[in-house]
Order: sequence, then C-alpha cells, then structure tokens
Amino acid sequence: MKPSALTPALALAAALGLVACSPAAETPGQTPADPPVVARPVPAGDPAAPAAGVTAILLEGDGFMPANPGGGGTGLKLSFGAPRATVIAYMTGLHGGTAPHTDSNDECGAGPVQFARWDDDLTLAFQDGKFAGWWAGEQAPAGFSTVQDIHVGSTLAEVRAAWPDVSVMNDSIGPEFASADIFGTLSGTTASARVTALWAGVSCVFR
Repeated sequence: MKPSALTPALALAAALGLVACSPAAETPGQTPADPPVVARPVPAGDPAAPAAGVTAILLEGDGFMPANPGGGGTGLKLSFGAPRATVIAYMTGLHGGTAPHTDSNDECGAGPVQFARWDDDLTLAFQDGKFAGWWAGEQAPAGFSTVQDIHVGSTLAEVRAAWPDVSVMNDSIGPEFASADIFGTLSGTTASARVTALWAGVSCVFR
C-alpha cells in the first residue's frame, strides 16, 4: 500500500494487473493523490494525543492500539470506522508530527480507497472518511505486532503456534496466510519462512 516505493512482494502483485477484492492487500494505485494531510499540533489532554512512552503498536483484526514498551495495550484503541481525521492525527503524533504520504485507488473491488503511509512502512486505508484497514509492510519494525507477537519477520512456525487454525496458501502473489481477520504474505511455506507483510480490513489485491 505505498504511493511510490513498492516492496518486492507488492511490486510482483501490482505487475499482474488484474484487480480483485479479497483479504489480501496491495500497494495503492497510481491514481491522483488525496489533498496533502497537514499535521496539526496535538494539544495536551487531546484524546487523540499519543500516550507518553508509546513506542509500538498492537495490530488487531479490527484496528490497532498503541502498546507499552513492556508489552500490552495502553487502553486507547482506534477501531475500523473511526473518523479519518482522528486516526491520522493520532498516528501523525505518534510519528513525531510527521504527516503521511497519501494516495488513493479507485479500482478496488470494495470501491474507492484512500491511503496514508508513513516511512516506517505502516499504511492505513480509509473509505468514506472512515478508518477501514491497516498494512504493515516489509520494512515495518517488530514493534508493530499482533497481541500474539506476530510481526513482519516472524517465522511460519511462530504463526502456526500463535494461530493453530491458520490457513496457508500459495497463489499468484506467492505464499500467504490467513487467521481470523489478520492476513499476511510469507517468504515461503516451510517452518522457517518469514512473514513479509501483515494486514487487516479493507484492501486491494492485483492478481
């Protein structure tokens, strides 16, 4: 889900050229970008202000929450359906005031989708002004993880241990897995294969 720099797995997906809607996700299309998002200062006490000391994010099937350095959530959760402005303001604050790169894709099976991406390879998806999905790409830090501590770089063995009912498949964009509402791509299908991306919610895939 990136406006310009595609990861290898996503570049392969984009090259396939057939648009579909599925649990998988892909880099935003090269459609005209949204108007630039201007980061606003977040006053003290603002409910959208990140909690002090937040250095990681707990990724969930219906949104995310900032995580304490020692593990566990901080109590504030931004779920799918939250207003776009609130989510972007919060995440911009978490990124030290750095506004995201924005992009959009009007050809997703789910309808037009807008994207906001930061340089740490976190992309958020929005529809109709609402938070609709997230994507942790190949360069995302290990601190962007699920409650089960699955993150980009985890092994397939760790994924299977965290989600015993996980489904693993090998399709046109390569190996993927699905567990409940969280999905990902893999470097292979052996136990030592690594997670190369994670996502949940509304997404586009080129197959």
